Amino acid sequence: MEHINSWKNKEVFVDQLALNESELNNYPTHWKHFLNAILKCVGIKRAKILDVGCGAGTYKKICSTNLPSLSYTGMDYSEEAIEVAQTRWGGMEWRVGDYMSLTDQDAAQYDILHAGAMLDVLPNGDEALSFLLSLGFKNIILGRVKLTEDDSHFFEYRVYNKIQTYAYSHNISNLLKMSKEAQYSVTLTQGEPNSCTILLQKNQLH
Repeated sequence: MEHINSWKNKEVFVDQLALNESELNNYPTHWKHFLNAILKCVGIKRAKILDVGCGAGTYKKICSTNLPSLSYTGMDYSEEAIEVAQTRWGGMEWRVGDYMSLTDQDAAQYDILHAGAMLDVLPNGDEALSFLLSLGFKNIILGRVKLTEDDSHFFEYRVYNKIQTYAYSHNISNLLKMSKEAQYSVTLTQGEPNSCTILLQKNQLH
């Protein structure tokens, strides 16, 4: 966990925001898959989404443009990220908090939990996913997930030429097993090379 606090860096999120804004006129594949996943699980009806690890908060703009009936809340453990997001996109729908602070009350309050590339930058991605699965959210969207047939693993790398962080790859068989044991159905959508959007939907008990 040596680099776990490296994202508490305002300059990184200023750079992230600049990159995201340059993409708003031509959505990258994982944004399109995110929107398709929302349509699959809640359609266009009114719903609430919690975006954990929201970074610069650009998903608020994506949601308001394409799914205006969706109520968005962004959450990040980095106060610097939330400052950049709130300054750029406005509103009060922002929370500072670590994913480990989420509870089953959050799962009851929100229709969708979105974690876009959050698991990717942790050294304990499987453990973090297991925790999220345990909360009982009806729908979970995981963005930009790296999958492998090898054992789950991570390596360190430098991002935005500013900070050291992690790149985590999940063993696909283990991810599917964890999801099944937590009573979720799984839809995998391949995006860019080694980048997958995963929709987890809680099985309904009859």
